[in-house]
Amino acid sequence: MFRLAVKSVRHNPKRLVLTAVAVALGVALAAATFTLTNALSGGFTKLFEEIYAGTDVIVEVDPDADPAEEDPFAATESVFTGADVDEVAAVDGVSSAWGGRQVMGSVLAADFEPTNDVMAGGGPPSQLFNWAGDPRVDQATLVEGDGPAADDEIVLDLDSAPNLGYAIGDTVSVATEAGVEEFTLVGLVRFGESNSLQGATLGYMTDARSAAINGDDGYEQISVIVEDGANQDAVAEAIGEILPPDTRAITGEAKAAEQTEAFDEILQYIDIFAIAFALIALFVGAYIIVNTFRIIVTQRTREFGLMRAIGVSGRQLRTMILLEALVVAVASSTIGIVVGYLGALGLSTLVEAFSGDIFGTVTLPLDAVLWGYSLGALVTIVAAIMPAIHASTISPMEALRESATESKKPLRLRNVVGGALTLLGVLAIVVGLYMDIERPYIPVGAGAMILIIGVTLLAAQVLVPLAYGLKATLTRIFRVDGKLAANNIHREPRRSANTAAALMIGVMLLALVATFTESMKSLVTEQFKGNSADFFVFSSQGAIPTGAIEVIEGEDGVAYVTSTGLGTVLLDGGTTNVGVIDPETADLAFDYNNEPDFDQMDGGVFIDPSMVEAGYEVGDELTLEGPEGTATLTVTGRYLNEGDAQVWIDEDTGHELLGDYPLAQSMVVLDDDVDAAEAQDQLLEALAVDYPLVVLQSPGEFEQLANQFIDLLLGIISAMLGAALVIALLGVANTLLLSVTERTREIGLLRAVGVRRRSIRRMIRIESMVMAIFGTILGMILGVGLGAALVRALEDFGFTTITIPWVWLLLYTISAAIAGVLAAVWPARRAAKLDILQAIAFDG
Repeated sequence: MFRLAVKSVRHNPKRLVLTAVAVALGVALAAATFTLTNALSGGFTKLFEEIYAGTDVIVEVDPDADPAEEDPFAATESVFTGADVDEVAAVDGVSSAWGGRQVMGSVLAADFEPTNDVMAGGGPPSQLFNWAGDPRVDQATLVEGDGPAADDEIVLDLDSAPNLGYAIGDTVSVATEAGVEEFTLVGLVRFGESNSLQGATLGYMTDARSAAINGDDGYEQISVIVEDGANQDAVAEAIGEILPPDTRAITGEAKAAEQTEAFDEILQYIDIFAIAFALIALFVGAYIIVNTFRIIVTQRTREFGLMRAIGVSGRQLRTMILLEALVVAVASSTIGIVVGYLGALGLSTLVEAFSGDIFGTVTLPLDAVLWGYSLGALVTIVAAIMPAIHASTISPMEALRESATESKKPLRLRNVVGGALTLLGVLAIVVGLYMDIERPYIPVGAGAMILIIGVTLLAAQVLVPLAYGLKATLTRIFRVDGKLAANNIHREPRRSANTAAALMIGVMLLALVATFTESMKSLVTEQFKGNSADFFVFSSQGAIPTGAIEVIEGEDGVAYVTSTGLGTVLLDGGTTNVGVIDPETADLAFDYNNEPDFDQMDGGVFIDPSMVEAGYEVGDELTLEGPEGTATLTVTGRYLNEGDAQVWIDEDTGHELLGDYPLAQSMVVLDDDVDAAEAQDQLLEALAVDYPLVVLQSPGEFEQLANQFIDLLLGIISAMLGAALVIALLGVANTLLLSVTERTREIGLLRAVGVRRRSIRRMIRIESMVMAIFGTILGMILGVGLGAALVRALEDFGFTTITIPWVWLLLYTISAAIAGVLAAVWPARRAAKLDILQAIAFDG
């Protein structure tokens, strides 16, 4: 059977080409992502290994004792004193110990000019540290000039300095939370062996200057070099016995492995994201596979009848069809894996041209191969099961038929199953939307998936009356060509419905995403309607420097500035996100959607919906534990949006619990008689001196920025879904091609009675266009409906308005009609070029 399957594929590969392309596209998407994430992991693994390569033991805060999530690029709090460093240095087996301190700042380019663009200061981060002078501790080797000896000197890595426009002897500007600091560049260093910093800028300054900028002479970590011959694990264990609580000693090798593992966990989410889109693409491809093998089985009816007549069992026929599907899966998956790897190679080269060397060696990982073959084989074989079962039921008497005809099984079973699934999906969505349950988006999402399958099965039932209804219209517009196209669609409703359903899935997903993103834009617009602030303050460095707020408050025409701080506290042993506001001014500048207003907080705390779901309510007392203290507060109100901070407190309580907490957002309100444009220029000029990375965005500018981000998100997802749409269009072309082969005698007879080639081509194009538009309209109805249900299910996250993307829907409809015509070009040309006599003599 396997030899027969391989010979069958080799004998007529053309009928399987587009099927193989469809599978290959889905596999390529997964393979490319796995290859890229593997290369990214390799690049950062090398980075982490070089960071800790020379350091034998790292003394740091124990991440298991820190409720905040660890960021491998963020500076931690200073927890070690100089005395701690001396005590560690005195441990047996320690050769030397050095306190490490990171300075939060950004090295500005030599030609940097403030642009009031929140993205202008983005890009690769700056990593600034105190200089030890020992390459084993600094992980950097001086290659030119000298190390920083005076407090106004700095060294930079050998790639970043020229990229930023600096040479030795130049004055380097560094934007810090305390303002712009200036240094003289005295040397260049190489990080590790190849200065592979994944695009970051590396710099070092003296210990005293770093302490002065941070306003703290403590250290975040201690780097330890052990004596020759000493056991690193034993030394780390000995150091751990003298350390302060919630700190630890870990070998450099173990630390590098730990960082790599944490980074790989992040990359796994990207892989899952890619697998999801690959499955969507392959799910759409499954419709092509079902159609292809169903038509192939029909065309080979006499062949299978002869095989049955000579003793081949139905089980053997079924096995042969499934083996043919496996051969197609292996071949197409191989192509997809190769294409995915080449695509990843090209994309990594393109990214590195703009973002620097962030990837390791781009090799094809085992995961990409395994997932590629698994996904390709799974989808292809599962999709071929029903055609294989149909092949196994062919009778030996079928060998006596003059030509192949597909058995006209009634649609009753298909309609019953489709109707049941559709009702079940609708019921699940209704339960999620209108029953008072937690996380309503879960039953809504499950119901949506069931509904899609149900509608797919019912598509044939819809298409039959549609073909009848369109016959008169198509005949009136296109005459006999339109009538023949309508008859062809009506004659094979399963095949036509499956073809349209493939396009329906792709369009449905696009319409769903468009509906969701347009509703998100409406949410942003609604939030700004309740806004009274004249400017929003942001910093490209992340947290807004408190000094920048003081500069703004000191300018004429500013009525007040209200800020939102963020932090993390412990509540009942669990980590809780906390927001800090000024109750007297917060609601005056922005509508936070809370009950009552924040000015009724009265020294208490407001809680969000997730806290209410956890069992807390107004009047309860909460004991919050922060890094600087503990406070027991009464719940005096509710914050009605979910997804922001879980609890909200006032500024006094914030300082009591968190100390100097970071400011995530600030809003400026001007005096009534002040011109906003003039005030913006005035404030930016004042900020440019010490805080050039701080920007002021008017509500309109901020709304536009938010909408641009949403559009970017829509573009990325649409691009990922593009593979599914391409596959759907290949399905239209594939169905028409196989249909032309099946209808060879019919087309020959039409040509024999005088139908011109142009009419044959137009008939095929009309058939394609009708299926494409039907799938598109059905997909848009489903997509908008499910998108609206999703928005409604996310009401707790602030979504209140459902916005239908009419422009996108119109664009999809026009594009579907054009795509339908284009998909029919090859089948139409092939049908029109058939030789009349050969076509009439053709025996399917």
